[in-house]
Amino acid sequence: MKKNFIYILLIAFSLQLAFLPGCATVPKVAPHAISPALQDQIVKINNVDYVPLIIVCDRFDYKWSWDTVARKAGIQNKNNYFRFSEGSRFALTGDKVVNMGFPAVIYRGALMVPVSFAQEKIAVQQDTVCHPVYSVKKDYLLRKVVVDAGHGGKDPGAIGRCGLLEKDVALDIAIRLADKLKKEGFDVYLTRSSDRFIALSKRVQIANDKSADFFVSIHVNAAKMKNAKGFEVYYLSEAADDAARKLAESENASLKFEEGSYQVNSSNNLQCILWDLVSTENRTESIQLAGYISDQARKRLWVRQRGVKSAGFYVLKGARMPAILVETGFITNLDEEAKLKRPDYRDAIADAIAKGILDYRQEYEKTEGFAR
Repeated sequence: MKKNFIYILLIAFSLQLAFLPGCATVPKVAPHAISPALQDQIVKINNVDYVPLIIVCDRFDYKWSWDTVARKAGIQNKNNYFRFSEGSRFALTGDKVVNMGFPAVIYRGALMVPVSFAQEKIAVQQDTVCHPVYSVKKDYLLRKVVVDAGHGGKDPGAIGRCGLLEKDVALDIAIRLADKLKKEGFDVYLTRSSDRFIALSKRVQIANDKSADFFVSIHVNAAKMKNAKGFEVYYLSEAADDAARKLAESENASLKFEEGSYQVNSSNNLQCILWDLVSTENRTESIQLAGYISDQARKRLWVRQRGVKSAGFYVLKGARMPAILVETGFITNLDEEAKLKRPDYRDAIADAIAKGILDYRQEYEKTEGFAR
């Protein structure tokens, strides 16, 4: 009896995932023709229709896996596989990232995905390529960005040989960048708009609370070698070389200004989150965003281009969206410190970052979330 009931539910779900004529897999069904049995499986969460991912797996012959620690699910059949993260609106399929429109959520112990995504992406990965009878228009527009001015208040950041402070440079560039992005239609939020201290963990939490589409943290580099110079963009991952590790240690030193937080938030927890970010779709999009900004800096700034790199920056940890950190120059280099003092050069830096973000947005929206 129980098997028959499950079978009825699966058949009902197939009616919801209706396709055009000519596909032998599922008959054409009008969008309003949803069976009562299927209604029992669809749950409205925050005014969005969701369905248990396990039901989709059963119907379309996907094998299921679930990581209870990382809160991630993987499904796979002979044609394709998908990976989902609780709280993320992005799914990884093959080497591409797909925007589901709404995040995967846990409801009554089950991982739920948007019905629209199940219909349009998972259900069509069969031997016969079919197209939905109707589609739900999804939002692939990038609107929200959180711009983070590094350091601030009691945390000066790096200090130049002539006394220039990283926190002042970062704030000025961040404000200029925010103004430029607002003119392009973005909703922009600054983690700080004045000289005040904000904990590193709080910065990315602001981006998460705002449901930002991406997070950009602005910094100025420093090195013991006086001739070190250049512009570089980082995404969160294990540092690839000693220089990146030392830079991460330098920027993460802001933790010492957070009362009682340094011991709690480091060591094992740091390694777990780094591993988590490396294995998720955010890493792919962070690299893409970093690449666009690096390309624009190469075109617009007469400085050495150090490219896109990875390091374990604490300020990027826990971001639920693509997140990058921009090192705009070396404050410990006399020539670059002099440039960084100039308002016109800071504006040029902000312009390069803004243009890179616009390039990223244009490509992202053109390809529906890079889902090609």
